[in-house]
Amino acid sequence: MIVLTAAAGYYLAIDMHFEEFFSSGFLIVNFLLAMTGTMLTSAGSCVLNNVMEVEYDKSMKRTAKRALPSGLVTQKSALLYGLVLSFIGATILFMWINALTAILSVITIVSYVLLYTPLKRKTKLSLYAGTLPGALPALGGWTAYTNTIDLPGLLLFAVLLFWQIPHFLALAWIYRVDYEQAGFKMHTEGGEGTAKSIALLSIVYAMFGSIAALLLWEYASLGFVYGIGVILLSLFFNYACFAFLKHRDGKSAKLQLYASYAYLSGIFLLVFVNKQL
Repeated sequence: MIVLTAAAGYYLAIDMHFEEFFSSGFLIVNFLLAMTGTMLTSAGSCVLNNVMEVEYDKSMKRTAKRALPSGLVTQKSALLYGLVLSFIGATILFMWINALTAILSVITIVSYVLLYTPLKRKTKLSLYAGTLPGALPALGGWTAYTNTIDLPGLLLFAVLLFWQIPHFLALAWIYRVDYEQAGFKMHTEGGEGTAKSIALLSIVYAMFGSIAALLLWEYASLGFVYGIGVILLSLFFNYACFAFLKHRDGKSAKLQLYASYAYLSGIFLLVFVNKQL
């Protein structure tokens, strides 16, 4: 998903038709290097996150069978692997893309591993800290082509930033027992009684994300198909959040989760399709 996010940012930035872009060997190589660097830094940060949380992952059903908690991989090996992946990925971006994109990738790693990961056991505000590394790859995709931070890139970044809140709140409610056993602060400390506050937060941020996606229509000069599509996707996503507010059960939480996937994937697809029209 991270690579797809970066690819959407990169593709949004290009100022030419799809066929023209792929007729240029230089641009194809540039794109592949940007995605490879993004993939490696993302993978590296995920490995480092798993190293830091191995003891907590052992207590959750959904993570207990991962390589580290199950003992298939040692923490020392995983730490070295994560550092190497992160270093190679950032180096590729610095040497063959541009310094700005490399800096964004380093910020992503640091904010994910050293900010978001430790905060998860200390405060529920970690949810908001986690949105930064989750959204930066979209901006990194934009800067990989433009080497500048511009409004369309920032708007796509905002879409990702706001999208993560209802997405992860749905996950937190579905797996609230697991998170509580592991000691993670995920807005669910009050058990089922927190469903209303989670749903209200989801609605607020889903609406913010919809506004950002609509502004992207205007300032990224995206076409009519994108506009109609993003309106329909936003209506569906917001409907799912309101459904969770109404029912506050596992079924409606899963609907909100699946709607979040459909919403983001749909926006990416619309961005790609728009270049063909």
